[in-house]
Amino acid sequence: MINNISQISFKKIEQDKKRQRNKITSLVGAIAGTAIPVAIMMKNRKIKNPLKLEYGLKDMVILSGSSVLGGVAGGMIFSDKSTRKGKVKEGTFQFFNAAIPTWMAGGALKICETSKRFNKIPFKIFSVAVGLIVGMLGAAEFSNLIFDPKDKEPDRKITLKDCFVNADDAVGALVLAKFPLIDKIHLEKILPIIYTYCGYRAGKAEK
Repeated sequence: MINNISQISFKKIEQDKKRQRNKITSLVGAIAGTAIPVAIMMKNRKIKNPLKLEYGLKDMVILSGSSVLGGVAGGMIFSDKSTRKGKVKEGTFQFFNAAIPTWMAGGALKICETSKRFNKIPFKIFSVAVGLIVGMLGAAEFSNLIFDPKDKEPDRKITLKDCFVNADDAVGALVLAKFPLIDKIHLEKILPIIYTYCGYRAGKAEK
């Protein structure tokens, strides 16, 4: 009985240590996945201060993808077969959840900007909100379809954390729209931090 309890305690300690290592490597991978493309953008644009970088839609997609890729790669180091699929699945969701809503919101903004009637801030804000909601729902459905086409497993639902993370999409879309207030407070500076968090979440996922 005592031996069994000791074995269970030892196994739990080892699992906790493994999770901690996994979190650390996931974070390191996500940071590297974000920092490398940022450094390349800085070099190509001859900018020495990363806070002065301006991000277009293509840049946002690249950053979100590389952050998630880095986080998943880092998380794989101390993972086994039972958790690797979960990391890839979560990574795919995080990428879609970052890229698709931004693309949808960006597209909606373009439509507003080409119309004299709708090229106004209230319509732009509404279009961003609709684009984000439709994009988030579409990202979840697309991700679930890829990994579970026959619908045999529970679907990956959008959580409150996912909505919070989608602040990057809102910020990104508002940056693309060049709202006066956004231009003044320079919210685009936090985009790499949010993308790093997306990568970290993907890397530490277990199922």
